[in-house]
Amino acid sequence: MQYFDVYIDGMKDLYTYSDKNDEFLLGESVIVPFRNIKKTAIIIKKNESEKYDFKILNVDSKIKDSIRLSSKQLDLIEWLKNYYLLSYDNVIKAMLPKNIKIKSKQNYYVNLEKLNDINSIENEIVEYLLSLTEISYSTAKAKFKKKVVDSLVKEQYLDLAENTIRININKFSLLKEKNIDIYLYFYDKLKIRKENLEKNFSKEKIKNFKDLGILILEVELDEKKEFFQENLKEVYKKESILTEEQLTVKDEIENSKDKYFLLKGVTGSGKTEIYIELIKGAFFRGEGSIFLVPEISLTPQMINKFKNEFKNNIAILHSRLTDNERAKEWESLYKGEKKIVLGVRSAIFSPVQNLKYIILDEEHETTYKQDNNPRYHAKYVAIKRCLLEDAKLILGSATPSIESYYYAKKGIYKLLNLDKRYGIAKIPDVEIVDMKKEEDLFFSKKLLQEIKDTLIKGEQVILLLNRKGYSTYIQCKDCGHVEECEHCSIKMSYFSGSKKLKCNYCGKTKKYTGKCSNCGSENLIHSGKGIERVEEELKKYFDVPIIKADADYSKDRDFFSKLYEDFLNKKYSILIGTQIIAKGLHFPNVTLVGVINSDIILNFPDFRAGEKTYQLLTQVSGRAGRAEKIGKVIIQTYQKENYVIENSKEEYYEEFYEKEIKLRKMFLYPPFSKLINIGLSSENEKELLEEAAEVFQKLKSDLVEMYGPMPSMVYKVKNRYRMNIFIKGNKNNIDRFKKILNKKIKEYKNKNIRIIVDIDPINLI
Repeated sequence: MQYFDVYIDGMKDLYTYSDKNDEFLLGESVIVPFRNIKKTAIIIKKNESEKYDFKILNVDSKIKDSIRLSSKQLDLIEWLKNYYLLSYDNVIKAMLPKNIKIKSKQNYYVNLEKLNDINSIENEIVEYLLSLTEISYSTAKAKFKKKVVDSLVKEQYLDLAENTIRININKFSLLKEKNIDIYLYFYDKLKIRKENLEKNFSKEKIKNFKDLGILILEVELDEKKEFFQENLKEVYKKESILTEEQLTVKDEIENSKDKYFLLKGVTGSGKTEIYIELIKGAFFRGEGSIFLVPEISLTPQMINKFKNEFKNNIAILHSRLTDNERAKEWESLYKGEKKIVLGVRSAIFSPVQNLKYIILDEEHETTYKQDNNPRYHAKYVAIKRCLLEDAKLILGSATPSIESYYYAKKGIYKLLNLDKRYGIAKIPDVEIVDMKKEEDLFFSKKLLQEIKDTLIKGEQVILLLNRKGYSTYIQCKDCGHVEECEHCSIKMSYFSGSKKLKCNYCGKTKKYTGKCSNCGSENLIHSGKGIERVEEELKKYFDVPIIKADADYSKDRDFFSKLYEDFLNKKYSILIGTQIIAKGLHFPNVTLVGVINSDIILNFPDFRAGEKTYQLLTQVSGRAGRAEKIGKVIIQTYQKENYVIENSKEEYYEEFYEKEIKLRKMFLYPPFSKLINIGLSSENEKELLEEAAEVFQKLKSDLVEMYGPMPSMVYKVKNRYRMNIFIKGNKNNIDRFKKILNKKIKEYKNKNIRIIVDIDPINLI
């Protein structure tokens, strides 16, 4: 007898069940009785308690042909739950794709050993079961040949009546020796879904048959998938085309005893080529790899590059897949049919067998941190997986996060460098323009001249402005009214293409009438420029084809593919976009990049604002001059003297880092501390303010520094008012405080207040 704690689908906590016959294993999918119904469950861990003060039920049965979580996956589940203060439900739903989850079906089978007893029992169920095996004589002949069917009828293995074939119960078990294919065909027909049998007969009659051992209830995985089996194509070994600098890095990763690496390589230095060679080497040794990229970097270009190398031996996981597509890829990895994953944040949970490498490209990207439940960071999950599975982690970036570079300098990560662009490409020239001296609010004279010169040469331009829409808000000049979202404390942006006002937080839209909604005046001011306004202004100077891109456009599954192909084929001369165009794109004909306003992120009240600005400017600069043509970058700013702007060239990363790390140390921000953000929200503002103050007092501790409660930067979203409690401390104290916090949150009972705990927060808005 042993006891298990099991996860029941949809439940936050685990429940204890017994295993009387010691027949179940950790990680298996099973059926358990739960509140008078049968539920699917996963065995998570053993329960070693010696006494129980509650009644313990027994696990019913194993789910046939179901998935089984490995011991390493179970360890990862426990770590995620404890580190991020999550429920089991949050964690397991993140790890398993929707259509792979343990949904089961229950079927009744006929017990072959009791078949002879069936004939002696006068029961309508008998006739029903026999009717399940009926097929027409013509169907039987078509399936099994007339000669074979006639012989089996003659020898009374099958009955023929009124042109219908059915089994002969008395001799059915002997049919197995006579013709196994026909036996299995008819035996499968003696299976019936539990709910179908219960529709036709009373539970009492069915129970009698079960008690006699004639009917057996079995549980199987319910596969509502229409997966096709791929014929995997052969991958051929090719001669490496790496440079000497790249080969040095690759050899160091392969041969070093170190487990964690930070590859700092300038944009266009060929980091991806190194990743591919590492993955390829592992593939030919029968080892698996996970290659993660930010969503906006998973371009058609990146996908095609990997497909060219690995054919269809690679699983590609991103947010635009349907549930069935994602489950299909997950299953191919679970079965070991595919060994390579190219994907975004959630692909870190892929069940890759014999894992050798996890690679995070653009490791500094904030999108590796999920901003809704479960709020995990893919980088930290990757570190834990490598520890559990004895794999190697490669973090790659031209502009590493301050934390990662600090750990590399301390020797926690092995630091590797690529200082040259791949091939003949050169790092572009960067020029910073002070907009305080310019007349045009959109374009400096220098930028306009460079655009003109670039277009004359038949080359292309990328312009970055990290704001969607036409204008960030509209104000009436007569009454001063500003159009705000009625559900959020935020101004509505104007989108000229759709003639709509939109809230970028809750998504609420309303038609733009051209009149003030307060006084009816048409005397309106459009303030704050978005990419639509930039396009309009640009057309006053240049009569060339222009295309726009932001996160809203990219929601269309095919938009990015079409944009990439069209711009690559020079259908458009200028690409205007938000940060979605700043990375992952390779256009050989782009020789000019212009940053319209580099100060947008810099002015955010966030200790990472400087870091994010530097990274964005450096990454978008890297889109220029990626082939044999020389690139040029124009950065427009109103804060030319700011050290972030001054150092926004790749070769100045070290100087930027040194200034930034001094500020972090002075104010004890990461990597010199760990952070927690507790968010409280409610539709009742008065109750929220009272409860937030009370929660703050209950959580007060000498272990950590606590700030708040304070209103969120956007105080109201989707009709909910929001307050924050900000916590800072060293790692040991934060770990101790999390135990207190977890206990207090579980004890909190006010259902009008929603509490969110964000460990290692990235977004503090």
